[in-house]
Amino acid sequence: KGRTPIHVEQIDEITIGNASLSLVSLQFREGEPDLYLLTENDDFIGPLLYRALGKTVGSKSLRSKKGIFSFVTYSEFGRDDLESLKPISAEQSNSSFVAPGKIFFKIFRRLQAGAHPEEEVLRFLNEQDYQGSPELLASCRYTGDDGKTYILGILEKHLPDTQNAWDVFTREPTAEKAYELGSETARMHNALREMDGCEAPSEKPPIERLRGLLEQNAARFRVGARNDECKSAAGNDELTAVQAILPRLQKIWTDTAPNKSAIFKPQRIHGDFHLGQVLMTPDARFKMIDFEGEPTRSLEFRHGLRSPAVDVAGMIRSFAYAEAVSKKNMDNVRQAFILGYAKTANVSGNALQQELKPYIIAKAIYEACYELEFRPDWFWIPARALIQLANPGE
Repeated sequence: KGRTPIHVEQIDEITIGNASLSLVSLQFREGEPDLYLLTENDDFIGPLLYRALGKTVGSKSLRSKKGIFSFVTYSEFGRDDLESLKPISAEQSNSSFVAPGKIFFKIFRRLQAGAHPEEEVLRFLNEQDYQGSPELLASCRYTGDDGKTYILGILEKHLPDTQNAWDVFTREPTAEKAYELGSETARMHNALREMDGCEAPSEKPPIERLRGLLEQNAARFRVGARNDECKSAAGNDELTAVQAILPRLQKIWTDTAPNKSAIFKPQRIHGDFHLGQVLMTPDARFKMIDFEGEPTRSLEFRHGLRSPAVDVAGMIRSFAYAEAVSKKNMDNVRQAFILGYAKTANVSGNALQQELKPYIIAKAIYEACYELEFRPDWFWIPARALIQLANPGE
């Protein structure tokens, strides 16, 4: 997003049956080139996997011109189901294929060398016998002659008859569901507690980036305030109001900055946690999906040990978006989520509320930057949050 492609070069390719996988380098006018995975004849991805994956647990490798494509099976499954995989038409950064109730295959489009967070997290959670995530069945990867390895896609057991949590909470938000989601989030973090990771960079909100975007957009358009909460006392619109409170937000974040957590130790987390990353089963239990972290972040960052408060704050902000879209008050939902998490994690609810403050500010600032760049009509949602955070009690 925001970069102009100028040249595409094929790096390697393999054809199996009637489908092919290609690695291409995409060069931009700005910044470094990216490596992408392209597919041809998506309707034949299932048959490709059927031919490539072995019948038992293990690895099968196929040589290409400049590297090796490997297909690794972790758990036995019905291989005949592969041939019924069909692509899912959805707006997403990756591509997905499903045989409903049987298997789910995800292809990662933008590739980075190294262990992929989603594959390694799912494997770890499966080994911990955690029941709140899908079972990882297989993966495919590419190792170039330069020794760099890229995870191309993963095969999971499909979770049948589930609903996306975003649809659940925008349609019928209840405190009971939110409490259970909070409890399951704590169980996920407990299962991830012993997973290895690297030291993560410090969590600093992009305040200066937001300042620049506010100045740029103020000259281009005016974002009309959606309600009285989004106006400053002087009656300025959201752009002006957020510009005015940036120093206050900086001070609040500095005063509460997560240098030493009172209740959490750094550990592996989900990393991109919101309602769209959760499924609800028919018996109102929750399953966590999409453990790749924020795709725009480096793999090193996504492998980092971070506070679980990052995920909790991400879900709190997701409820704010659901509230804005559904126009349903979610104060009780947010509180129930926090209570459910605190109870299961065995931490004080008040201490958790205090712990979340800098992470919620950081998340809302990140959202404000994103909306100003890509969805200016949605800017009012994080703007309202930032104004309220800068003026607590008003």
